[in-house]
Amino acid sequence: MSAKLCIMTAYADETLALLNVLGQEAGDLVDWNSRLQFEWTDGAKKWAVMQSGMGKVRAASMCQLIIDTYQVDTFFEFGFAGGLVDTLNIGNVVVITGVSEHDAPNRPEIQREQEIWRARLFHASASSINRFAASLLINPDVTITKSSVICGDMDIYDREVRDRIAKESGAVAVNWESSAIVDVCALNKVKYVGVRIISDLCVAEDSGPIPKERMERLHKSTTAYVETLMRFRQETADI
Repeated sequence: MSAKLCIMTAYADETLALLNVLGQEAGDLVDWNSRLQFEWTDGAKKWAVMQSGMGKVRAASMCQLIIDTYQVDTFFEFGFAGGLVDTLNIGNVVVITGVSEHDAPNRPEIQREQEIWRARLFHASASSINRFAASLLINPDVTITKSSVICGDMDIYDREVRDRIAKESGAVAVNWESSAIVDVCALNKVKYVGVRIISDLCVAEDSGPIPKERMERLHKSTTAYVETLMRFRQETADI
């Protein structure tokens, strides 16, 4: 296990949410969509927050960099996501138990191979995912859903499109990066624990910058995530 607690995000809102909870003043150091790295020590805890930039290619390359640099045995992905179902609310936490593609390969043999890799990874990671979710539930103010997410290089702000994707995929949330990260973890035989906080509901009225009131709800869930990560790492170290 790496001596550092390594977490990967994709873009500025996610990175700043983490750094704020961790008491780190990033200021203008966080670009919106760049590759960034923040490292520091908080008492006995050594932290590394890595921002990959948005999209599958950037996420995959940063994931591999973290695995190679820190020799992690469990990869922690953190970020926001759009909710695809009306049962979710802003600030709800999705613990990822599977991934699929919005833009799936057009060759079925490639799709089958990906599905086999991913199924093996989530089977190998199931104990870690379940323990992490159970630890999150300690916080009574956080609502958790364990489910799959769908990924693609797109933003969705159309209710009809959202509902169709949810029905076809069975996913409850959408983001850009998780499927690529899962594939890299599978290739490296590294366990995966991915968490996404719902920042919007993929409808037209939610487009644009995240409002202050919504950021406060995301902050509460991010705080619960960081507290859970520290408990999880301590419990894992004690096993």
